[in-house]
Amino acid sequence: MQQHIETLANGVQGRALVVPSHTPRSFEDAIAGRWGPAVDLQATLYVPAASVADAGRRRPAVIIIPGSGGVLPPMLVHAQALVHIGIAVLLVDAFGGRGVVDTVAEQRQIPFAASACDIFAAMRRLAQEPNLDTTRLGAMGYSRGGVAVLGAAMSVLANASLQGQPPLKAVLAGWPWCGYQFKEPEVGSTAVRMVVADHDDWASAVQSQAYHAVLQARGARASLRLVRNAKHGFGYGSPVQAMPEAMVALNAPIVYFDTDGVLLDPWTGQRRPGADDSAIVQLLLPFVGRGVTLGAQPGQMQEFIADFTAFFRTELLG
Repeated sequence: MQQHIETLANGVQGRALVVPSHTPRSFEDAIAGRWGPAVDLQATLYVPAASVADAGRRRPAVIIIPGSGGVLPPMLVHAQALVHIGIAVLLVDAFGGRGVVDTVAEQRQIPFAASACDIFAAMRRLAQEPNLDTTRLGAMGYSRGGVAVLGAAMSVLANASLQGQPPLKAVLAGWPWCGYQFKEPEVGSTAVRMVVADHDDWASAVQSQAYHAVLQARGARASLRLVRNAKHGFGYGSPVQAMPEAMVALNAPIVYFDTDGVLLDPWTGQRRPGADDSAIVQLLLPFVGRGVTLGAQPGQMQEFIADFTAFFRTELLG
């Protein structure tokens, strides 16, 4: 993470932390406790300034997991919005420690399961901070990071990883890619929010709606907002632009995983033990292509900030 982005615009100074994590090759391996190679991730912690009224009180915190582009300046704006309402933020660079710049053109550089496990690693690291409340932790991710936070909400992954530490209280996925889904998703008491773009040509809004419907049907506290005239990454506030190198599989079948993380073949429903992300891409290769459009219309970044601050205010401060 770049040193020059470690201070928020409101003057709150970030503190560098090291987050020890691992890189499991699949959800199946993670659930089975096969964590893969160890890796140290760089992160920055932002804590709201204490007041007299805060004396002796532990603060909630939100873990921010970036999308395919890695840590970007708009995430500092998002962090500041959360700090402003009294929530600490841990912004995690999940790429640098693994020698990856971004995953825009090649998602298989880092397994999606590893991205979910990075959140659990961040939760364990935050448990070492005496001024933070581990019973009030949230996570927010964008696009690929949305896969991570939705995965981290799954009870089967949390139970395997947290070993008694309380699960996430709330997760918010911005324009998430929902091409990977657990067939029988159970999230326990974790509140789940998706904020989705209706004109997204990288992450299907329909797949997000399908996942949301299944979560609600299974009794989860899940909600979804579909943003009108929005493209992928609308919450960053950047001008609309083409990204021709981006790896995309917009119309591919949803890939489902059993409760033990084993892939279910999209055509036969048969279990395929041992399949990792590379095997899944090969399976779906006829649907894989290149080129997406992303960016924001005026006011959409502000809409996104208003949405996630209201959600986390209710779930972590209410």
